[in-house]
Order: sequence, then structure tokens, then C-alpha cells
Amino acid sequence: MRPAIEKTWPGGEDRFRLGIGHLRAIEDRCDAGCAVVLLRLLKQQWKVDDVLAPIRQGLIGAGMSDDDARKKIDKATEAASLYALALVAADILRNFIMWEGGDQPGEGEAGTVMSES
Repeated sequence: MRPAIEKTWPGGEDRFRLGIGHLRAIEDRCDAGCAVVLLRLLKQQWKVDDVLAPIRQGLIGAGMSDDDARKKIDKATEAASLYALALVAADILRNFIMWEGGDQPGEGEAGTVMSES
């Protein structure tokens, strides 16, 4: 899985990471696969849990406690619309279910030689 990303969002500046267990928790909470959740977010056909679950699980995946993640999300929902948070959730999900192989540590483009630094 990919390393955590840093992101500035309506809740502040935080790290987010989604491992397999976090992706499964999103699927359970949203009753849909992560790709379906991402499509609903992108098509603006989301449900509230489609927005909140990826953010919460991303915070937890990067090391925040469940309680602190809930408080952070509560604060963010007071500061920003669910629409704004849907954009954040889509970006978090996209970063962990879609990427080009070259941005993984130790991976490069096909046919290239990686140098050790």
C-alpha cells in the first residue's frame, strides 16, 4: 500500500492513509465497493457516509485515534459543506485505489532501471 499523504482540508492539515482494512471498512460502511464510492463522489451522487467514511478511515489509517478522527470530522462538517468534503473524500480515495506504478517506492516505469540512492 502507498505511504500516507499530507493534505490541507477544511479540518486542518493532516495525514491520510488507506490500507486494505480501511478500504474494507469504507466498503462496509457505504455498502459498496471503493470504486463505486469513488464514482458516486465524482458523479455527485454520494450519500453522507460516502463522504465521511473515506476521510475518517484515512485519518485513522495515518495514525489518528478513532475518537480524534470523529472530533476532527465533526469540526470539519461545521466549517465546510458536505459538498466541499466530498471533494476531499474523492481525492483521498483516488490516491489509494488509483495510481501509476512509478510513484510507489522501489517501482519505476517498465523498461527502466532503478538506481539505488
